[in-house]
Amino acid sequence: MAMVSEIRDLLRTVGPKTIVAAAKAKVLKRPTPLQIVFEVTHLCNLACDYCDRHTPLPNELELPEIVKVIRDFVDLGMVGMTLDGGDPLVRRDIGEIIDELARLEVRIVINTNGVLIPTKLRSVKKAALVNVSLDGPEAYHDSMRGIGSFEKAVRGIRAARNAGVTVQLRCTVHKANIRSVPELLQLAEALDSPIMFQPALNSLFLDTDRDGSLWALDAAEFRKTVLWLCDQKKRTKYVANHYASLKHYLSFPGFKEPPCSAGWIHATLDPEGFLYHCGQVNRGSQRISVRELGAKTAFERIARYGCGECWCASLLDTNYIWGMSFGMFSPLGIPQAERNS
Repeated sequence: MAMVSEIRDLLRTVGPKTIVAAAKAKVLKRPTPLQIVFEVTHLCNLACDYCDRHTPLPNELELPEIVKVIRDFVDLGMVGMTLDGGDPLVRRDIGEIIDELARLEVRIVINTNGVLIPTKLRSVKKAALVNVSLDGPEAYHDSMRGIGSFEKAVRGIRAARNAGVTVQLRCTVHKANIRSVPELLQLAEALDSPIMFQPALNSLFLDTDRDGSLWALDAAEFRKTVLWLCDQKKRTKYVANHYASLKHYLSFPGFKEPPCSAGWIHATLDPEGFLYHCGQVNRGSQRISVRELGAKTAFERIARYGCGECWCASLLDTNYIWGMSFGMFSPLGIPQAERNS
């Protein structure tokens, strides 16, 4: 019963239009860019230690180029776009970008630190979902993002919730905040917004030599935390991870390759117009430009392969549905002895 509920909730999130198109892409082996993650800028108004996207790239797309790319992807079948960054709300023309997506009836998701939500509320209200990052209670959050950032994030969350926007919290779990996960879950309940957890990595991009030892997780401690979250998921609706991503995390940081929908129904567009099948791949390995080739040819040329280094919670949940690995959405198989320790 838990598995049925899990899958139903995930499918309700993406919507029937996406489900039908994804089924066609899989059965007919016909790649279709249903969901595009668009990093509208790498500029951010905060500078988290574990993140390496703080400053804008030199040739970021201008608004007329963005409008054309959006329209081209809609013509190819796009039904949803996630606006990412940096922080997407720092772009001065983000309102126009959101207006165009709304006009074309594209489902909008915004990933943000929450600080600018109150000043961009007119645009934020057009999103189907807003993901706001929280690193922990105030002391932990501010230690990573700057004094006052927690209060501003909470203010943004409440402004969005009061405006009727669906808000989901996201926590990147690292060495400094892992013991505050229970407090974060309590905070999610207080804010009436579910929270999704995922592990901090050395870099947002694979195959880089960035040193992440300052925030690197102890595998055993992370596993214990994941097992605790599996138990809490039975008791509260505020653990946003599905069992699929939680069960996948039990192998962290070991190699475990999930089914992969990257390049089949997903793609990531960077601020300069380079298209990648997955947002985590090293950005030096593929340089396929929508500026030069157009959206259709660029999407046709991107890679389609999986890896064992996928730790993004929402992507993992989608990938296991894509692979029809429905058993991953059940609490069955979680080690009983460890879970209760």
